[in-house]
Amino acid sequence: MKAIILAAGLGTRFKSKKPKVLHEILGKPMLWYVITNVKNGRINDIAVVVGHGAEVVKKRFENEGVKFFHQKNPKGGTAHAVLSAKDFFSSYDGYVLIINGDSPLVSGETIRNMQQFIHMVQTYEGIKLGGVVLTSYLQDPTGYGRIVKEPGTDRILKIVEEKDATPEERAIQEVNGGTYIFYAPILIEALFNIKPSPVTGELYLTDVVKYINDKGYEVRSFMAKEPTEILGVNTRWELSLVENIIKLKLIRYWAERGVTFHFPETIWIEPDVSLEPDVEVYPGVMLKGKTKVKRDSVIGTGSVLKDAVVEEGCEVREYSIVEESSLKSSSIVGPFARIRNNSIIDERAEIGNFVEVKKSNVGKGVKAKHLAYIGDATIGENTNVGAGVVFANYDGKKKYESFVGQNAFIGSNSLIIAPVKIGNWSYVAGGSVVNKDVPDEALAVSRPGLKILERKGRKLLDK
Repeated sequence: MKAIILAAGLGTRFKSKKPKVLHEILGKPMLWYVITNVKNGRINDIAVVVGHGAEVVKKRFENEGVKFFHQKNPKGGTAHAVLSAKDFFSSYDGYVLIINGDSPLVSGETIRNMQQFIHMVQTYEGIKLGGVVLTSYLQDPTGYGRIVKEPGTDRILKIVEEKDATPEERAIQEVNGGTYIFYAPILIEALFNIKPSPVTGELYLTDVVKYINDKGYEVRSFMAKEPTEILGVNTRWELSLVENIIKLKLIRYWAERGVTFHFPETIWIEPDVSLEPDVEVYPGVMLKGKTKVKRDSVIGTGSVLKDAVVEEGCEVREYSIVEESSLKSSSIVGPFARIRNNSIIDERAEIGNFVEVKKSNVGKGVKAKHLAYIGDATIGENTNVGAGVVFANYDGKKKYESFVGQNAFIGSNSLIIAPVKIGNWSYVAGGSVVNKDVPDEALAVSRPGLKILERKGRKLLDK
């Protein structure tokens, strides 16, 4: 089977220079969801019809293995958009899926089931369908095209737009979901024969249904598994609603596989995130990119993980950020910590309050629990980094690395000026400035002399 995705619309109600299909839902362009769902529907021969912002859209999806066709007149209507891709299917003797680029909720399962429905009708009823239309029942069908059927059957006679509907037709609650499968030979014939709307001058894809019926083929309805599947995205508010639906579906998916979410409505999770059983996620967490969290880990309130790998039994405490970095098993980060730029926090290490780690390897059992900056450093296992320690890695032109051995002690408020090496079992006294190598087992002390002037302090305070 082939698929055509209609992504040429102007999206005027978005009030945006950016093509509507590139607006993001949970970190991915809207069109990404449609392409992914079509592929999950076991259709890999895909055409995308572009118009407004065509080059930008093509650039963004150039590696998705789809073919692009250009609709020269984005106001030409949905049938005109399909006709723009005629070279894709005009000589094809099979079925073609047509779906809008702003319909990210139509699932791969539904697309597979629509195909299976066509096969079953042909197998068990001996009828080769001209098409299938995805439909749903809505309590309030306002704004949707109504499905007019042959009484007592699922055969669609026509689809009537609301503005053209009679009062009786407006009372119909079964509506058009905007996703179709048509038999290609009859589809191409219909596209060349339907007439433009006398009001708008557009060619409507819904008119194909009546044409196919007039030619003696049947068009059947296929009910969406959930009414939300037919929701399109025409405004920023609808984008927000659809984003929330997709987010809750992702959370439900992982919850059913053993993950606990506290106040799930407050949690942000993107589609490439991977979670293992017995992970626990607290309110306000953002899980972004290709983040992976392994079993028995806890992600505390307000934390942000982006392209992070969190191994078994880790704890990311409240309001911490882990970006493009790895936490090895049983390590602890936070609260209010930041780990970034391909850092590795090894097993049982503890990175505490207001500690930032950038492009560094922090060894097993290391403790840096208060107010420190560790940049471009390698720290050996079981070393202690005191409060206020700063690894000065930048001289204004170039960044340099520091190396600290095992079982070392870096006293509070010390300044480590890279490039420097601090040996195993070495001790840097608090408040020291270290600008040269410290041998194994050595004590490094660098402090100005302390002057005490009797009664001078009281005089200054009295002033």
